[in-house]
Amino acid sequence: MAQTHNPTHTPAHAHTHEFFTKLNCPNPVTWTNDIKQMFTSVDVAHMITAKNIHLDSYQSVKIWATTIYTAVAPPPHLHSMPPPGTIGPDGKPEQPWTQDKVDTFGCWIQQGCPE
Repeated sequence: MAQTHNPTHTPAHAHTHEFFTKLNCPNPVTWTNDIKQMFTSVDVAHMITAKNIHLDSYQSVKIWATTIYTAVAPPPHLHSMPPPGTIGPDGKPEQPWTQDKVDTFGCWIQQGCPE
């Protein structure tokens, strides 16, 4: 998995091209091998209903990638995905994304969102 280190706290609105170019991404990240399985069936259903964002679609996730990143990034960012209290497909509460998972998603963005 990707390893990143960003010592500065970047405001959520500042997830720009420059922000992503500063991430340390030693490994290639692709939609097929890494990203699509990050979203549970509950995530997919919720985001279609809430925002009409299809997390099961490469094109949709690519278009919304920086918004999704902001939603899953740990504080001080928004960290609104998954919403608190969301029950996953296994019947247990879904947990916020780990830093490793967030970093991997950020590296996917940095690498141009390869399929």
